[in-house]
Amino acid sequence: MRTSTILGILLIGGLSFPAGAQDKKADPKKKAPPEPKTWMCKKGDLLWEEKWEGSELPKDWYKGKGNWVVESGNLKGAELPADAHHAYTSRKVTEANAIIQFSFKLDGAKWMGGFFDGKEHVSALSLNGDAFSIKKMSGIGPTSKSTEIDSTKMKLNDGAWHTVVWEIYGDEMVAAIDDLQMVLAKAEGLSSDRQHLELNTGGGQWALFKDVKIWKAELDDKWPQKRAVIIQAMKKKPGALGYK
Repeated sequence: MRTSTILGILLIGGLSFPAGAQDKKADPKKKAPPEPKTWMCKKGDLLWEEKWEGSELPKDWYKGKGNWVVESGNLKGAELPADAHHAYTSRKVTEANAIIQFSFKLDGAKWMGGFFDGKEHVSALSLNGDAFSIKKMSGIGPTSKSTEIDSTKMKLNDGAWHTVVWEIYGDEMVAAIDDLQMVLAKAEGLSSDRQHLELNTGGGQWALFKDVKIWKAELDDKWPQKRAVIIQAMKKKPGALGYK
């Protein structure tokens, strides 16, 4: 595991971030904050978004395991011990390369996150109390295997809402939280058989999700240069930003 601070590479190589993380005491007179930044990809068509309106799980979502509650524009999930399985719900995605964005809050759950899957588990984003990571996966059920490919420390069980942008294109994944911390990596052989997004959680109550959006991902032609800047930043300042 490594520690990374994206703020440490502001202005390096001409790369920059929006003005900061979410303000816990937002001034209603201020403009809404800009959309979180993407790194590897450009946003194509918005495939769908979910605002969790009403009081029932929308019909487009498959309810798998666990206890899921739609309340006040949020989706709340909790693992049920009797299931002997993490809590999950999923919805179809029509593109194998996608930008996935959602806001989240750990409210008692040990971990939460998502899978971007096909017929088997493929790629995973894991959000814990003090870190987050991206993983390459294979198999399903008892044959499931998970390999962590990058991780970084970040305080996430602070009772605050955070926003993650998770970019998946070909054999690469990039995930950034609040435009402050990032994990990114290539995973050799990462399958392109990705057909649905699973939101999941485990180890207690509750995990909250809101404002889920998915766009078709179009590779940024400047990504090789951006990646090189990130790698160079790590060489100049070990621990500031990492790439595997």
